[in-house]
Amino acid sequence: MSLPAILEKIRASGQEGLRGIEECARIAAEEIVAQAQADARQIEADAIERAIAPGLAERARTLHRARMDSLRIVGNVKEDLLDAALAAAGARLAPIRADSSYPGVLRTLIHEALDELSSEGKENAQLDADPRDKTWIENILVESGSKIPVNFTLTCWGGVIAKSMDGKVTVINTLEARLARITPFLRGHLAALFEREQLAAMDV
Repeated sequence: MSLPAILEKIRASGQEGLRGIEECARIAAEEIVAQAQADARQIEADAIERAIAPGLAERARTLHRARMDSLRIVGNVKEDLLDAALAAAGARLAPIRADSSYPGVLRTLIHEALDELSSEGKENAQLDADPRDKTWIENILVESGSKIPVNFTLTCWGGVIAKSMDGKVTVINTLEARLARITPFLRGHLAALFEREQLAAMDV
């Protein structure tokens, strides 16, 4: 499945807390890349000024060192941006219970976990959930006519852990787990975004 399809599936599943990651990264990239490019240009300009003096060989070495320094700066900024964007994603998800969309997100996470257990041939299940979700989960289960037992001993941003009654199959469908699973894809997506912003800045 392609990355856009994966991201679209995540959005469609009700994880509204992830919706602004790309926009946050784009804005951050514009600011950080602009500063990194300015620093890189200044390094090269200083090197050229120092290199005007004697010797073409020394001038070439000085310029090479300057370019390597500028690449290092941009590379470091790129990694910092990726880490910051992923941290921002976590920061957006952590307080999601206060958002009006959360009951729908929780409903989706519960149904996904139970559907995955069913696909493994495990119809009888139990849930582990955060006690802060007790009222919502009880209402969701009543709505669906389900009498699945729930242990409210979990501490998480949101979501549930579904287990087969025999304990052989566990489906972790918390928001932390979902973010961890898509992090490699997000890093690749944001890296590509960063590269586009960097090329655009260089063309200015």
